[in-house]
Order: sequence, then C-alpha cells, then structure tokens
Amino acid sequence: MIKNLLALFLLISSVASVCATPVVLWQSDSPEGVSVSWGAAGPTISAEQCADFTGGGKIEVSVVSCNSGAILLLTKGDWNGDLCPAVYPDNLTMPATVTFSLTPAQAKSARELGFIPFGTGYNISRISYVPSETEVDPDAIWFGSEDCRSEWKNIDLSAPLFADAKAGDKLVFVTSDRGPEVIMQPIIGNWGGIILNSVDKPELFTTEGDLISITLTDQWADKLREKGFVLQALGAVINEIRLVTPGGDTTSIVGIGADSNNAPVEYFNLNGLRVENPSNGIFIRRQGDKVTKVVL
Repeated sequence: MIKNLLALFLLISSVASVCATPVVLWQSDSPEGVSVSWGAAGPTISAEQCADFTGGGKIEVSVVSCNSGAILLLTKGDWNGDLCPAVYPDNLTMPATVTFSLTPAQAKSARELGFIPFGTGYNISRISYVPSETEVDPDAIWFGSEDCRSEWKNIDLSAPLFADAKAGDKLVFVTSDRGPEVIMQPIIGNWGGIILNSVDKPELFTTEGDLISITLTDQWADKLREKGFVLQALGAVINEIRLVTPGGDTTSIVGIGADSNNAPVEYFNLNGLRVENPSNGIFIRRQGDKVTKVVL
C-alpha cells in the first residue's frame, strides 16, 4: 500500500513538473495592450510577485504589436541596471511572446527588487512567469537545449555576462547525447576574436564525463569582459554554459547589463527622440545592452 502511494506521488510530481503552469503577473484590460516607451515604462512587477522565481524559470511577455525600431528589456525594480538584456523585433510575427530565461542570479535579483518592462515601440498585453522544470546550476550563465549533433550551431553570449570573469576561472560546457566526435570551438571576444578549436588545440580542453571546460587566461578574460564570446559546437547537445571560479564562491553575475566600456553612449528624451547634447532634464541613457534613466 505504501509503495503504491509513493509511486502515485512520484507520478503526480512528475506530471506537475512537466506541465508547469504559467503564473500571470499582470494582464492588460485592453486587447490592444499598453504602450512601452522610454517615457512610459510597462507595469511594475513587485518583488513579492517574484518570490517563487528560480533559475531556469522564464518570464514571458505577450507582445501585441511593435515597430521596426522597437526595443524591449526588463530593468531591475530599482532602475539600477537591467535584469535581462534587450530583445529586438527581428523575425517576430505579431502577436508574439518574448521569453526571458532567468539565470539563478537574475532570479535572485527579481526576488529582491522585482522588475519593469522598458524600452520603446512595443505594445504588451500580459506578463507571466513559467516555473522551472529542471534545476539550473548556480554558476549557469546560459541554459537550454541546443542540438548540435548533426550540424554546427552557435550560442552567442554578450559581454555583460562576463563582467566578473578573471584568469583561472573556467568556462564549462555541459553536454548530452554526444556522438563519436564532439568539436567545441569557442570564439573568445565574439566574432573575429580568438578561435579555440578542440581538434586543433586539444590541450586547452578538459573533458570529465559530460563536462568540457577551458581555463581562462588573462587575455581571454579581458576579451570576454569586453566583447563576450560565441560557442560553435558539433556532435552533441549543449545544455548549459557555466562560468566557474574553482575553489571559490559561485561566480557573481548580478551585474548583467553592466556597461560595455567600448559601446557608444546614446541619449534619448522621454519621447524616444535621440538627443545629441543632453542637459537640464531627465533622459534615457543607453550603452550597449544597458538602458537607464538619468538626470542631467
């Protein structure tokens, strides 16, 4: 009897985890939604509403319409930096759902500060949270299921994810369903950067079970902080990318959205118009993927 009850409990738990139900955080009263612009941010989602957020969870924003120059991002509830990088309308067919997958650090920030949709040129009708169906490692800076078994695929990660990268840290690639030959080719510094091919330079790569890793040098860490990187892979499914400090605490990536030192700075007024020499007012400052309100 106890065994049967235990089996039933496990079955119910399994079904519940597979069928994660979205939690509606906000819903527009109008089918046209509400406009999101530099001067009129979207609805504030409080920290209390984010109390159950975990790494691996997803924030879904239902978009009714957008224009060709639209930008959508999620800023932290205190306006001190971005929660998730910007999304642009390329290849979106309206209506659409824009999904922001949360790393553990992003989920922690949302639990503490909440978040606000921000940007320009979008009309949104709903914001939902989809609970995580799997456990995500605290060091994860990317997770998903990129199937590279039969063809080369690219995973492009921006510089803000590597704000704290330093020599001695490890980039760890979590794989599954590996074929007879797996080729990993990180491009440090993004396209045009330093190419590290596991076939040409096998001594740079360490394989332990399903984990393949490289140890950062000073030069590589500098380039990652400056421009990020692209992972090209063939022969496996890529499930996670982690930035790990051996023997230390979990690498902090709370600074997602931090300024890129080489990205140009742009200013806009609250109507979304570019301002060349801003002064005496409130403006929107954008540098790379970071967008903030400033008073000048």
